[in-house]
Amino acid sequence: MLENGYVKIYRSLLKWEWYDDVNTKVVFLHLLLTVSIEDSKWHGITIKRGSRVSSYPVLAKETGLSVKQLRTAISHLEATGEVARTKYPKYTVFAINNYDTFQSGAGKTAGKGQGKGRVRAGKGQQYKKVKEDKEDKESFSPPSSSSLSCTAAATEEEVKAYAAEIGAGCDASAFYRTMQEQGWKSGGKPVRNWKAIFRAWEAKDKQKRESDRQSENAEAYASFIYNE
Repeated sequence: MLENGYVKIYRSLLKWEWYDDVNTKVVFLHLLLTVSIEDSKWHGITIKRGSRVSSYPVLAKETGLSVKQLRTAISHLEATGEVARTKYPKYTVFAINNYDTFQSGAGKTAGKGQGKGRVRAGKGQQYKKVKEDKEDKESFSPPSSSSLSCTAAATEEEVKAYAAEIGAGCDASAFYRTMQEQGWKSGGKPVRNWKAIFRAWEAKDKQKRESDRQSENAEAYASFIYNE
């Protein structure tokens, strides 16, 4: 895990909608501190800057949360667009959306002696640092990108189109009706990224489909054995 360098955290994070949710806040800050600061290769895939390979059990252990608490926190961050998750057979890639937007220039490790040098910095250097900070983006805002530009309530046609785009096997109309009934809210908060919620819906439905299929296979096998 990274132990050197730094990340930028803006004071306006205090106004973030999940700031009062301790678990969600902890998970987001933990990811912010542990994602890769540069693109890298791992097992044949590219881990982009602002991403990391992990799993729910590993993140739960690192944050001191239960796996259930961790899953809930991640679902919050996905729903409001701060975090994206790409699942592979044996691992998951977690990414901070628009990492570069509010982390430009961060993550560089200070060289030997630089720490003491900063303490002894003259007024000119301090003024320069303050000026640079002012030029940085002053506010923290949940990341958004073209792939996640889905902050408003979607139409049923848009949901079906997205389902077809990602090859989802769940009932897109059922998802649309459920979101309509909930007023396009998740956890009592307005949905900022319905596509992330749809992907979570599809993942849960896929697990159920696979479980049902296994049960059907088991019943078919049992029937075959008993009828022999």
